[in-house]
Amino acid sequence: MGDKKKGALDSLIDFIFSDDTPVSPEDEGDLDIFKDAIQQADARLAKSRLERARAGAFSSNMSSNVSSIDKERAKRRYDRAKGGDATAGLTLAARFGDGSMDGDLEAILEDLAELEDEDNDNEEN
Repeated sequence: MGDKKKGALDSLIDFIFSDDTPVSPEDEGDLDIFKDAIQQADARLAKSRLERARAGAFSSNMSSNVSSIDKERAKRRYDRAKGGDATAGLTLAARFGDGSMDGDLEAILEDLAELEDEDNDNEEN
């Protein structure tokens, strides 16, 4: 930010915090600078949030450290829940699309195995 903008914003801040200074047409330029600065900050913040969300989505798509044994155990539990076994301890959410979850089965099993590992870690602590 240039010195001129900084000086204008400093004056605007002084104006905002002072109770005895009347608003005049001369203040319109300072208010416009302030509005522009807020809009630019909002845009940078939104861009930053989008980049963080994209990074999070990317990292969640990366393969995890779930072993094939964990996936097999998760598959058995998933099959029990899909078959209606209430003792499996799972609730399968409805999905939109072709009515099948088989296309996402690998991701579901990895998620389930990770959740089981987290549950086991929590029980130990």
